[in-house]
Amino acid sequence: MLLFQRLFRVDGEVLPHLAQQRLIKVRAALIIGEWLGITLLALVLHARLPLLSLALILGLHVVLNGVAWLRLCAGGAALTEVALQLAVDAACIGALVFLTGGYANPFISLLLVPLILAAVTLPPLHAWSMAIWVGGLYTLLMRFYHPLQIEVSPEAAVDMHLSGMWLNFLLTAALVAAFAGRQAATLRRRDAELAQAREQRLRDEQLFALGLQAATAAHDLATPMMSVRITLDELRRDYAGDEELAQPLALLAGQVARMQTVLDRLGDSARARGEQAGPPLPARTWLARTLERWGLMWPQARVTLEIDTQLTDSQPLLADDPALEAILVVLLNNAAQASPEAVLVRAGLMPHALALEVVDRGRGLESGKAEGWGVGLDLARATLERIGGGLAISATEAGGVSARINLPLYSAQVA
Repeated sequence: MLLFQRLFRVDGEVLPHLAQQRLIKVRAALIIGEWLGITLLALVLHARLPLLSLALILGLHVVLNGVAWLRLCAGGAALTEVALQLAVDAACIGALVFLTGGYANPFISLLLVPLILAAVTLPPLHAWSMAIWVGGLYTLLMRFYHPLQIEVSPEAAVDMHLSGMWLNFLLTAALVAAFAGRQAATLRRRDAELAQAREQRLRDEQLFALGLQAATAAHDLATPMMSVRITLDELRRDYAGDEELAQPLALLAGQVARMQTVLDRLGDSARARGEQAGPPLPARTWLARTLERWGLMWPQARVTLEIDTQLTDSQPLLADDPALEAILVVLLNNAAQASPEAVLVRAGLMPHALALEVVDRGRGLESGKAEGWGVGLDLARATLERIGGGLAISATEAGGVSARINLPLYSAQVA
């Protein structure tokens, strides 16, 4: 039973809206082709046709397409219902062929059109059922049909039959290319979107795992760090008059304070739940604050800051997200490791984004980190993609590395 439900999709699954819309367009084109064929036989070749019966069949086909359109407007038809619609299409084509010469009619191969549409859009057993149905119609039309009465010579009849086969081939090829080609493109686009979604999911899982490790590390290091601070405070009180130990102890206390600041920021980042952890800040203010905090960790680094005049003290606004600050810190760390004596930071304004460039004068793209394969840069790139930004790394003419990022501005500014 489960296999039957999986093959036939009897759980009420609805065919995608775009696929149903294309089926309706192909059916409309098929109806127009049927009407043109009957008109050609009646007016040009002067064939004796049961026009009333043919008109009723064409009208039924038009009504079927109208019902399919109404079902689409009402939310769409299920897979089984679409299969029944295609089966009725084949029956209408068979009825028209029955009244216009049976299997001798070169347009009998139009029965393949509903079969091809079913094979492209429906589950396998629906397609096989359609194959049996059109095969049965073709078999019946080999024995039961109304002969087509046209007053022409045998030679002309052969030429007309071959011309009809040629015209039928062109019509069938056009219908199949118009529908199957677009449907295949849609399927390829959907597969690409699914692959991208799977890649994004894996990346998010990695980010979650690293965030969990960061939160755990911040929690585990909090108690030892507090013990170290208390011990240092006691040592500084005990040896307050010792000039030899006062300076080293003060240096250690300063380093411990910086480590505590890093742990606090790490904990804040891990606890952040939204895209915006605080009120928006002017981009110039945010940049100055980030560089000041980073400078406590890299006091030996020499940073040159170039800011575009479009960045004022109040505009534009940037979301105060710890993730954005962490991205810039990663780039600054890489630049400081490559050339601590010369780090250049440029800031400019783009449409709806803050453009930042961090340039060093190191060895260029020789190391793995510079190429963007380091964990920090991988996380920075993934975070930027998640929030709608971008990261690009390239070599500079001076031999260093330029890392360019686009940080999305605060949404109120974009609007």
